[in-house]
Amino acid sequence: MRNHHRTVDRVAGLLEAAARRPGGSSLSALARRVGAPVSSVQKLVDGLVATGYLDERDRQYTLGPAPWMLAARAGEPPVPAIPHEALDQLARHTGLPVLLAARIGDDAVYLDWAGADEGFDVALSARVRAPLPDTAAGRVLLAHLGQAQRKRVALAAHEGDPGAAAALLDTCARIRADGFERGASGALLPGAVAVAVALRHDGRVTGALSAADRGNGPLPAGVAEALADAAGAWST
Repeated sequence: MRNHHRTVDRVAGLLEAAARRPGGSSLSALARRVGAPVSSVQKLVDGLVATGYLDERDRQYTLGPAPWMLAARAGEPPVPAIPHEALDQLARHTGLPVLLAARIGDDAVYLDWAGADEGFDVALSARVRAPLPDTAAGRVLLAHLGQAQRKRVALAAHEGDPGAAAALLDTCARIRADGFERGASGALLPGAVAVAVALRHDGRVTGALSAADRGNGPLPAGVAEALADAAGAWST
């Protein structure tokens, strides 16, 4: 696991919090989000506004233009950009909640979702990040990392248990061979089963698409195929 830096984590948390509230967040709300004193957050926020990463209007903070400028300069999307309406249509087709995830660091981060009931929607809104090994979408993202990265994440996830780390790497190999993952949805939906497939840009995996079912039985027939068809159409 890569080492975290408290200030960097706070800055990232502030940007993520601002992105989740297009209408704006107050300084106190941002401070609560990152678990830091308002006085400390004020200094960070002032710096982010000065550099264009946040924008301030009537004491409400929103995401500024600088992140979009960096993405434009990069020349290619680092994460898949799929219209919400397309996810909503896929959720109606499968009859299940559909989630779009991308890798940030050693976490899978849910960028958007459709078809979730109220409880699931609230849970997702509160916790959009999960360690890569913990969800079906995360394991798909993990499976397509480089060998050294996969090994590092697996050993960190199962520190002191090389057998469990090896089993996780075997799961990654199976995902690459099968083209999808089917397994536990994760802590957000205890007991649920999910299926996930990779999204690609220029042959590189940039995201994962998953569907989750809270039922006790197997996933409905055709869900994996529907996700694979959508992923193929949306990959570039």
